[in-house]
Amino acid sequence: MINPFERFYDTEIEVYEVGENTYEKKGEKTLLGSVVCDIQPYENELENRIYGLTENKKYKVFCDKTDLIKIGRYAKFGDEFFEIIKAEWWNFGMTAMMRSEKNAD
Repeated sequence: MINPFERFYDTEIEVYEVGENTYEKKGEKTLLGSVVCDIQPYENELENRIYGLTENKKYKVFCDKTDLIKIGRYAKFGDEFFEIIKAEWWNFGMTAMMRSEKNAD
């Protein structure tokens, strides 16, 4: 089946897994691979209005189905890391939600 949305996949992200945090050091990121996708800014207006979270950058990712994108992993595009907080498969591919690593607790 041809994916009609793949013509919008114009951004490559790197996907990382984070090792275990210890008292001595923070878990290190290990590159697992890369995915070509479409990235769209996501803004939850209600969340921003109630909590003033305008600095909480979130993005929605659309791509072909892949085992690389999973909740708890990290994606990097540009110079910034983002935590993958949601990932689900659809008929034509998958979608994921990412938030800025600065706001990942």
